Amino acid sequence: MLDNWETMEKQALGELVIWSAALFLVWMRLTDGVEFLGQSFGLTVVEQAPSRVIATLIGIGILAAVGQLVLRSYLSSKGETVDFRDERDRLIEHRADRSGYWSGVVVANLIIGHVLMNQAFGNGKTALLELTTATGITLALLSLLIVQELARQITILWLYRRT
Repeated sequence: MLDNWETMEKQALGELVIWSAALFLVWMRLTDGVEFLGQSFGLTVVEQAPSRVIATLIGIGILAAVGQLVLRSYLSSKGETVDFRDERDRLIEHRADRSGYWSGVVVANLIIGHVLMNQAFGNGKTALLELTTATGITLALLSLLIVQELARQITILWLYRRT
């Protein structure tokens, strides 16, 4: 039986992989740009039909939910469940939640600043990331939510390794 911290590290690392894949897929579906392995990835938002954007949103939600269920089922089948959470575990989770919150605040302010700067200094050129369309807004908000979770998982990993 592993200690709680080893199990929590494995779970955080698995969730970090899941959320990284989700962020990558969101950007692959909603942007266009540099070709990499037959797929486009870039900084130009491609306006799409609402049905496709909704399908992307639902697909990412399903990916995250199924990925986490598979991860937790796998850890549980190996006997690696967290039976007891002490003060250290709760403190790490609290700090990780705070880290996720503040990373969300920073990203939200970056998005606001980006939109305002494009409007103020765009000079009629096509914006690098056009976040004022329906697809652009969805991309920005979905990226914000995923970045918050990534920051949370990175903080959990860092704090378990550090303490």
